[in-house]
Amino acid sequence: MCGVAGILAGGLDGSSRERAICSMVSTLNHRGPDGWGIYCGVEMALGHTRLSIVDLQGGHQPMMSDRYVISYNGEIYNHIELREDLEKKGVVFSTTSDTEVALKAFEVYGAEAFSLFNGQFAMLIWDRREKELVVARDRYGIRPLYVLEHEGGWYFSSEIKAFDTLSGYRRTMDMQALFEHALLWNTMGDSTVYNKIRSVSAGTYERFTTQGRASVHRYYEIGESCGVSPATLEEAGEALEELLLDSVRLRLRSDVPVGAYLSGGIDSSVITHLTSLWNRDRFKTFSVAFEDAEFDESFFQKEMVSRINSDHLALEVGYRHIDEHFLDAVYHFERPVFRTAGVPLFMLSEKVRENGIKVVLTGEGADEILCGYDSFKELKLLEFWGRDPASKMRPLLIKKLYPHLRHYSNPRQYGLMKMYYEGFLKEYDNELSGLNIRAGNNRILSNYFHKDYPLTFEKDRLIETARQVVPDNFSTWTLLQKNQFMEMKTLLSGYLLSSQGDRMSLAHGVEGRYPFLDHRVVEALFYFKDRFKLRGFSQKYLLGKTYGRHLPDAIINRPKKPYTAPDLKSFFHGGGLSEQAAHFLSEDVVREYGVFDETMVGRLVAKFNRGMPAEVGYRDNMLITFILSCQMTHHWARNPKKDPLDPAAMTVRIDDR
Repeated sequence: MCGVAGILAGGLDGSSRERAICSMVSTLNHRGPDGWGIYCGVEMALGHTRLSIVDLQGGHQPMMSDRYVISYNGEIYNHIELREDLEKKGVVFSTTSDTEVALKAFEVYGAEAFSLFNGQFAMLIWDRREKELVVARDRYGIRPLYVLEHEGGWYFSSEIKAFDTLSGYRRTMDMQALFEHALLWNTMGDSTVYNKIRSVSAGTYERFTTQGRASVHRYYEIGESCGVSPATLEEAGEALEELLLDSVRLRLRSDVPVGAYLSGGIDSSVITHLTSLWNRDRFKTFSVAFEDAEFDESFFQKEMVSRINSDHLALEVGYRHIDEHFLDAVYHFERPVFRTAGVPLFMLSEKVRENGIKVVLTGEGADEILCGYDSFKELKLLEFWGRDPASKMRPLLIKKLYPHLRHYSNPRQYGLMKMYYEGFLKEYDNELSGLNIRAGNNRILSNYFHKDYPLTFEKDRLIETARQVVPDNFSTWTLLQKNQFMEMKTLLSGYLLSSQGDRMSLAHGVEGRYPFLDHRVVEALFYFKDRFKLRGFSQKYLLGKTYGRHLPDAIINRPKKPYTAPDLKSFFHGGGLSEQAAHFLSEDVVREYGVFDETMVGRLVAKFNRGMPAEVGYRDNMLITFILSCQMTHHWARNPKKDPLDPAAMTVRIDDR
């Protein structure tokens, strides 16, 4: 699958609707490598670009039955089992595609079908008899799906850039939402950083009639299963092994070869190990190697390649590569980012496709469900310290928070760090949980926005927004469970899966699959005991204990280090900004776009034009990357790409009902 688009009602006649849907489809992941199709009815138009993975010949879309039409982006991994169940009910199939399974399942079960799907999807289903559109998104928001109300009509797309082709519409930023994104690395709820564009929430479906949106329904929520934890670590490990092994089995279903990403960390190493158990043939693995030794993990990658004997390709990335590809990557990000980590993955997916691979398994999701982020350690420290705020011993644990950062073990920095964390002792357990610290770090961005926008850091407002997102049983969870929920609702679905996952791989026609995000795995691990996931400050403890005998010691015993890429250093060469970065951060362009204060941006740039320090902290890396990517996002909103369609590759279905 690749991309979907739809138009419901509005003031468009048939030919205008057909032209509009063609224009929207023309932006979707370069039209998809395997052709595209449109359906045009009296009230509804649907479009699709295809990445052929299952049933290469018979799975073309939009797909029609007597009553329904579907345009669907994603994969239903348990389609074989669902097909067997439907056939027992007398359903007859004409293809072997998972698309037809999704369509027929909806015919039989209605919206209850979404709860039966094990997969990732953005789905538009048009009911030709009832004149109703059902719009659905997978449980964790792996596949994006956006909605725009414009000139009396409703427009839907798996990519925001498709809306740029609509007559009379111009994408503009919602500054308050942009500031929320700046604080949390994503907006909460269904908002986006753009005016009038919202996101269909993960785990929901919506119904639309020709008069507009009729209803919103949630079919899934994280943590609603009320699971029970195994009693012992050994039992938890056995449960994890069984679930994850089957998750990988399902995600290897494909009519084309499947590869895997190998970062050098434990998450991707576990996935490649499990892939090797199901795949008797030598399969392809791919990784990024950095010229800068600070970021390079190729030693660990080679250790794992040697263990599983995969056919491996490593892409070496330097500062200038990131600089040169950043603008194109931002085009696919479709929103500002805070680090450049997605750019090497954007480059890598191109190499993956050149090597004949359309599908890769990756390790995303493990940090959220197994407490792998540093925010979990910080919360644990604050909770322990909060029981005795006057203690002189408990704050000393600050030094152990980040073993890979030298300044955390520097005695001269300890006093400042202690004061910093003390500021969160009274608020670490509110609805934001770990997002309190992220917002605290990023609040400095309020100084850089244009003075015409009165954007101020209002913690109470963020907390109130969070309260609208959390479920009714939120208060019964542990602090770490609360943070798991918030990380999945913000960082994972709206940022990582966009800036490092789905958008970066599909930019070059490669589908990412995420075994850790099988809902069976997530639901079970959510209720595992906290100490199984975070033992002391040992992150993803259960994963290491369970798979330690299968992975190289160097990977199991290495300190946790997040995947990162050079940020600020990628844009400063020879004592000044690169040509492209200098353009977007110039006083004239900053003033023209009107998002940031040109004086403040100028001061920030001047700070590093005088020379790059030996160590650059989180804040400076974040400031430069966010401001530059925001400028580039604004550029693409003002200058949409135009890509003419090839009629020979198009499948058109006209419906006069």
